[in-house]
Amino acid sequence: MNKRSLSLLMAVGLGFLSSPAAAAWCKHKGDREAVEGLGEITTVEIFARAGEMEVTGRADTTEVRARGEACAEREDMLAVMGITMQRLPDRLLVLVEMPDISGETNRAWKDKNAIMDLRVELPSSVAVIVHDSSGGMELSNLGNVEVIDSSGDIEIRQTANVLIPQDSSGEIYMRDVGAVTIQVDSSGEIHIEGADSVTIANDTSGDIRLERVQGDVLIGNDSSGSISVREVGGNFIVENDTSGGISYRDVAGAVSIPESRQGS
Repeated sequence: MNKRSLSLLMAVGLGFLSSPAAAAWCKHKGDREAVEGLGEITTVEIFARAGEMEVTGRADTTEVRARGEACAEREDMLAVMGITMQRLPDRLLVLVEMPDISGETNRAWKDKNAIMDLRVELPSSVAVIVHDSSGGMELSNLGNVEVIDSSGDIEIRQTANVLIPQDSSGEIYMRDVGAVTIQVDSSGEIHIEGADSVTIANDTSGDIRLERVQGDVLIGNDSSGSISVREVGGNFIVENDTSGGISYRDVAGAVSIPESRQGS
């Protein structure tokens, strides 16, 4: 999937509340908002739930502002949905509050639908940690970013270093970022255009496409899907690749790929 396709997919996702399918169950809607001055805090940690998310850094603000569009199948579910902020010594927490649809605390809500689309604006210099359960996300103009994601596409643009400890499913697209480290990616294409360096420790499935990397590219283990890299300023190393072709060009440093995959 290229950038145009991913952007289109995310645009469709961000507008899904107005679709006929969503309207069938989305009977109750409400806007939510929380604002907090950043002060001396340098890290913002966001705990999102089901729904689309957009996090944008701005050079002209000193506060964190979170806006949510809540949507629930039942009115009493909507009443408990909200956004709160909590200050800790080293960070500011942004918490999305949602009804328990597992039925553990309220059986009447079991298997019902509730989502909250979230948009957060904050100073562009701040570090951001995102925890997200489902739905696409778009992050832009930020400092260092860490993303723990269960499902949904991820788009990251114009940020400093990026760390993804775990991504279960969905496409990953990045452009004009710092050093990238992806520890585990279970499924979905990875496409990066413009980065200081790229390390992908473990990728289970999905193509990997990397372009315009200033430093090294290291891929530890790739189970399936093709690998394509071009315009690499440092070394290109693939330690283990089970299936899928490997292609590269314009690599300034050394190239090391498994002997069994050479010429694939």
